[in-house]
Amino acid sequence: MLGNEFRQRSIAMNARFGLAPLVGPFEDDFRVIAAAEAAGFASGWTNDGTIDAYVRLAAYLSRSERMVFGSGAVIQPLRSPVTHAAAARDLAELSGGRAIIGVGSGVKGQLNTYYGIFGDQAEHPAPRMREFIRLFRLLTTPPANGVVRFEGRFFTLAAARGRSGRHRIPLYLAAVNRHMLTVAGELADGLIGHPITSFSYLRDVVVPTVTAALTRAGRARSQFEFASYLLTAINADRALAQRDVAISLGFYLSPRAFDCIFDHNGWEEEKVTVRQAFRSGNLEQLAQAVTPRMVEACCLFGTPDEVRDQLRRYDGLLDHVILYSPGHLVPRERQYANFFRIVETFAH
Repeated sequence: MLGNEFRQRSIAMNARFGLAPLVGPFEDDFRVIAAAEAAGFASGWTNDGTIDAYVRLAAYLSRSERMVFGSGAVIQPLRSPVTHAAAARDLAELSGGRAIIGVGSGVKGQLNTYYGIFGDQAEHPAPRMREFIRLFRLLTTPPANGVVRFEGRFFTLAAARGRSGRHRIPLYLAAVNRHMLTVAGELADGLIGHPITSFSYLRDVVVPTVTAALTRAGRARSQFEFASYLLTAINADRALAQRDVAISLGFYLSPRAFDCIFDHNGWEEEKVTVRQAFRSGNLEQLAQAVTPRMVEACCLFGTPDEVRDQLRRYDGLLDHVILYSPGHLVPRERQYANFFRIVETFAH
């Protein structure tokens, strides 16, 4: 169940928009956050990779008053469940309940190549995340004596120390395929939809799969939030806006783990050409391989009025729209100018 504090804060701000990815120099991000908070944005989001999502959340929460900040997502195998739980409790206490812990399983190739993680912690993502969420809940709401014992397929704790806090910690799950979407509906407080998620995949697969899982688990729809990243480029130069979102879309679609997006949309030819372009290492070639129909299905791009019109199709599907400024082969100045155009366009 989502914490009442989070729901009340969102209602009080009359907001349904978030901003991502906050991964740049801190001072640049602080300026974006100040503008977004003044404009009524509900949330800001960061992630793992070459930065530490938990450190980022602490910094952003300390420099804001009302906005909620979430990790979208921390990579589960990079830390022990005990460490995830400890960071989550500290962030909740620091912020008065304004932190969302968004967790992702990680992609096998990424875990192997970038982080040197192999074995069970790089395999079986859906059952691993199901077990992780249950253990996380035990560590953040432990028995009266504070001792957590757990023996599972992926995690074993003989006598860990858990600790409760004053604020319930919302746990969101990053999910794309049906197995992970089912885990989200069964156990998580919300979904963090990937930037590659097309409108039709969201409508035809994501929402029905999560909704069915909620029903099977005996959970009410009000106990879950549908949030999703939407690649967004606002620019009077429509061709440049399309190029910027196309590179990020192609980059994120490159792993075979995301065949479901290509297959659902009938992008068989694009599946081949996008991955060939990605393997070439030429991101401009990748932008050309991502076809207009792919960009139109997944992204928001163009002038402020065009982007507002494109967003309307998501009414009734998403509770929380996270507008994602593309950064692959985009100069930092243009990416941050885009942040401020997004804030201006959706200020309320």
